[in-house]
Amino acid sequence: MGVPCLRPAPIPRRKPQAALHYLRRRRLVAGSLGATLAARGRAQAPWPQRPVRIVIGFAAGGGVDITARLVGQHLAERLGQSVLIENRPGANGNLATEVTARATDGHTILLGNIGNLAINNELNPRLAFDTLRDFAPVAQVNEAPLFLTIAARLPIRTLDDLVAYARAHPGRLSFASAGTGSAHHLTLELFRRSLGLDIQHVPYRGIAPGIADFIAGTLDGFVDGLNGARPVAEAGFGRILATTGAARAPWLPEVPTIAEAANLPGYEVQSWMALMAPAAMPPEAQLRLQAECEQLLQPGTPLFRALDGQGFVGRFRDGAATRALIEAERARWGRIIREAGITPAD
Repeated sequence: MGVPCLRPAPIPRRKPQAALHYLRRRRLVAGSLGATLAARGRAQAPWPQRPVRIVIGFAAGGGVDITARLVGQHLAERLGQSVLIENRPGANGNLATEVTARATDGHTILLGNIGNLAINNELNPRLAFDTLRDFAPVAQVNEAPLFLTIAARLPIRTLDDLVAYARAHPGRLSFASAGTGSAHHLTLELFRRSLGLDIQHVPYRGIAPGIADFIAGTLDGFVDGLNGARPVAEAGFGRILATTGAARAPWLPEVPTIAEAANLPGYEVQSWMALMAPAAMPPEAQLRLQAECEQLLQPGTPLFRALDGQGFVGRFRDGAATRALIEAERARWGRIIREAGITPAD
């Protein structure tokens, strides 16, 4: 008896309409999978993908500009992308701060100082931005004391002489600042109020024109950083009487602090700068910037030494610590602004 031949069961034929639906479903699934993989690829792509822009609110040649260019140069080497510096001077740094707060490209950050990061919102609560609401602090990058300088033509050689002269001639001494509510102004106000002195405040649009008038002999003093005070003293136009730091500055160790020379324990003012990211910037980009800044600002690194050469101390604080610094400084200077009745129109 022969072996029966086993034939495979016939494969059911798809109806044309069902076949079309099947092919469409396959295309949809494939497209969805491709989009998911592309999204994952984008999420995992290293930041930055294009040049990074650092916006600053002050003109070229000043301390913020110098710091931005030094930080940008060293960041570019570590990020593998160009870092562009964009100067947007105006309104004591407020223009640049507002522009950066609105940036959504993920590659724009702000380098600000104590003025536009901690003072301006307290001076004018109606500003369109708030540094603690609209920004994520990335890192503090430096700090530096200010220096109180008096005209060499006056019979004042020490801080004690200045205090005695101001008390003997109330309202006669005139000091320049970089503008109403600037760190220069508030440092002078804190000094004046601490000792009960009557000293005239003369605001300028930036400290450079104030120093020019000081050299011309129309002003008696000013408060500024090392790069403003030291050349004036070396040229014989002024005498540096004291520094606002907690300790004597390494660049001028012979100059006493205001705290020691005026017997004002706890008197300290440090100017400082920090990198700030718009709140909309991806967290991974913020963390990358913070990590690179931490490495760049270790004592002895090329950036640390370069800042020292410009009269700054490299000082790293991470994002959380920088936020705490801004909160503390806003509270401190806000109190002085209110007590002194300082307004933007002054």
